[in-house]
Amino acid sequence: MAFVPPARHLLRARDLADARYFEPLGVEDLARAARLSKAHFSREFRAAFGEPPHAYLLTRRLERAAALLRTTDRSVADVCLSVGLRSVGSFTTSFTRTFGASPTAYRAAFPPASQMALVPSCIVRAYARPQRSTFGEDSGRTSG
Repeated sequence: MAFVPPARHLLRARDLADARYFEPLGVEDLARAARLSKAHFSREFRAAFGEPPHAYLLTRRLERAAALLRTTDRSVADVCLSVGLRSVGSFTTSFTRTFGASPTAYRAAFPPASQMALVPSCIVRAYARPQRSTFGEDSGRTSG
Protein backbone atom coordinates (compact mmCIF):
# COMPACT_ATOMS: atom_id res chain seq x y z
CA MET A 1 0.00 0.00 0.00
CA ALA A 2 1.33 3.42 -0.96
CA PHE A 3 2.15 6.02 1.66
CA VAL A 4 -0.36 8.88 1.78
CA PRO A 5 0.98 12.11 3.29
CA PRO A 6 -1.05 13.34 6.29
CA ALA A 7 -1.76 16.63 4.50
CA ARG A 8 -3.79 14.67 1.94
CA HIS A 9 -6.15 13.49 4.68
CA LEU A 10 -6.40 17.05 5.97
CA LEU A 11 -7.45 18.24 2.52
CA ARG A 12 -10.26 15.70 2.57
CA ALA A 13 -11.52 17.22 5.85
CA ARG A 14 -11.15 20.78 4.57
CA ASP A 15 -13.06 19.89 1.40
CA LEU A 16 -15.82 18.43 3.58
CA ALA A 17 -16.02 21.69 5.55
CA ASP A 18 -16.14 23.70 2.32
CA ALA A 19 -18.83 21.55 0.71
CA ARG A 20 -21.09 20.88 3.70
CA TYR A 21 -20.63 23.98 5.88
CA PHE A 22 -24.43 24.31 6.22
CA GLU A 23 -24.73 20.94 7.97
CA PRO A 24 -24.15 20.49 11.70
CA LEU A 25 -20.51 19.49 11.27
CA GLY A 26 -18.14 19.31 14.20
CA VAL A 27 -14.45 18.68 14.67
CA GLU A 28 -15.29 14.99 15.24
CA ASP A 29 -16.85 14.76 11.76
CA LEU A 30 -13.87 16.45 10.14
CA ALA A 31 -11.42 14.24 12.03
CA ARG A 32 -13.36 11.17 10.89
CA ALA A 33 -13.10 12.36 7.27
CA ALA A 34 -9.35 12.76 7.72
CA ARG A 35 -9.15 9.35 9.41
CA LEU A 36 -7.33 10.81 12.41
CA SER A 37 -8.12 11.08 16.10
CA LYS A 38 -9.79 14.33 17.12
CA ALA A 39 -6.77 15.65 19.05
CA HIS A 40 -4.22 14.67 16.41
CA PHE A 41 -6.45 16.06 13.66
CA SER A 42 -6.82 19.41 15.43
CA ARG A 43 -3.04 19.76 15.88
CA GLU A 44 -2.27 18.75 12.30
CA PHE A 45 -5.01 20.93 10.81
CA ARG A 46 -3.79 23.99 12.68
CA ALA A 47 -0.19 23.32 11.64
CA ALA A 48 -1.18 22.86 7.99
CA PHE A 49 -3.73 25.67 7.56
CA GLY A 50 -2.83 28.16 10.29
CA GLU A 51 -6.12 28.01 12.20
CA PRO A 52 -8.05 25.40 14.18
CA PRO A 53 -10.70 23.38 12.31
CA HIS A 54 -13.58 24.99 14.21
CA ALA A 55 -12.38 28.48 13.26
CA TYR A 56 -11.99 27.40 9.61
CA LEU A 57 -15.55 26.08 9.53
CA LEU A 58 -16.90 29.22 11.19
CA THR A 59 -15.05 31.38 8.65
CA ARG A 60 -16.60 29.43 5.75
CA ARG A 61 -20.05 29.87 7.28
CA LEU A 62 -19.57 33.59 7.83
CA GLU A 63 -18.27 34.11 4.28
CA ARG A 64 -21.36 32.39 2.90
CA ALA A 65 -23.60 34.41 5.22
CA ALA A 66 -21.99 37.63 3.95
CA ALA A 67 -22.71 36.56 0.36
CA LEU A 68 -26.34 35.81 1.22
CA LEU A 69 -26.73 39.15 2.98
CA ARG A 70 -25.37 40.95 -0.11
CA THR A 71 -27.42 39.09 -2.69
CA THR A 72 -30.74 38.16 -1.05
CA ASP A 73 -33.48 39.76 0.97
CA ARG A 74 -33.65 36.86 3.44
CA SER A 75 -33.87 37.74 7.12
CA VAL A 76 -30.74 37.67 9.26
CA ALA A 77 -32.19 34.76 11.24
CA ASP A 78 -32.86 32.80 8.04
CA VAL A 79 -29.33 33.48 6.78
CA CYS A 80 -27.93 32.37 10.14
CA LEU A 81 -29.80 29.06 10.05
CA SER A 82 -29.10 28.41 6.37
CA VAL A 83 -25.33 28.53 6.90
CA GLY A 84 -25.47 25.96 9.68
CA LEU A 85 -25.42 28.19 12.75
CA ARG A 86 -28.05 27.83 15.46
CA SER A 87 -27.88 31.01 17.51
CA VAL A 88 -28.66 34.39 15.94
CA GLY A 89 -26.96 36.16 18.85
CA SER A 90 -23.72 34.21 18.46
CA PHE A 91 -23.94 34.65 14.69
CA THR A 92 -24.30 38.42 15.05
CA THR A 93 -21.37 38.60 17.46
CA SER A 94 -19.10 36.46 15.26
CA PHE A 95 -20.15 38.29 12.10
CA THR A 96 -19.51 41.70 13.67
CA ARG A 97 -16.09 40.58 14.93
CA THR A 98 -15.14 39.26 11.49
CA PHE A 99 -16.59 41.92 9.17
CA GLY A 100 -16.57 44.96 11.45
CA ALA A 101 -20.31 45.54 11.11
CA SER A 102 -23.47 43.81 12.25
CA PRO A 103 -25.26 41.68 9.62
CA THR A 104 -27.93 44.37 9.22
CA ALA A 105 -25.38 47.18 8.83
CA TYR A 106 -23.34 45.02 6.43
CA ARG A 107 -26.41 44.45 4.25
CA ALA A 108 -27.25 48.18 4.27
CA ALA A 109 -23.83 48.97 2.77
CA PHE A 110 -24.79 47.15 -0.46
CA PRO A 111 -27.53 47.80 -3.02
CA PRO A 112 -30.81 45.99 -2.31
CA ALA A 113 -30.96 42.45 -3.64
CA SER A 114 -33.99 43.37 -5.76
CA GLN A 115 -31.74 45.57 -7.90
CA MET A 116 -29.52 42.60 -8.60
CA ALA A 117 -32.36 40.26 -9.59
CA LEU A 118 -31.24 37.81 -12.23
CA VAL A 119 -33.37 36.48 -15.03
CA PRO A 120 -34.21 32.82 -14.35
CA SER A 121 -32.23 30.44 -16.53
CA CYS A 122 -35.40 28.84 -17.96
CA ILE A 123 -36.39 32.23 -19.41
CA VAL A 124 -32.89 32.79 -20.79
CA ARG A 125 -32.98 29.36 -22.46
CA ALA A 126 -36.44 30.00 -23.93
CA TYR A 127 -35.36 33.28 -25.51
CA ALA A 128 -32.00 31.88 -26.62
CA ARG A 129 -33.55 29.10 -28.68
CA PRO A 130 -33.37 29.51 -32.44
CA GLN A 131 -36.56 30.96 -33.89
CA ARG A 132 -36.31 29.07 -37.14
CA SER A 133 -37.41 25.54 -37.76
CA THR A 134 -34.74 22.92 -37.30
CA PHE A 135 -36.73 19.92 -38.45
CA GLY A 136 -37.35 20.87 -42.05
CA GLU A 137 -41.01 21.75 -41.56
CA ASP A 138 -42.61 23.90 -44.12
CA SER A 139 -42.56 27.50 -42.96
CA GLY A 140 -45.84 28.48 -44.60
CA ARG A 141 -44.77 27.97 -48.21
CA THR A 142 -46.96 25.80 -50.32
CA SER A 143 -45.37 23.30 -52.61
CA GLY A 144 -46.37 23.58 -56.17
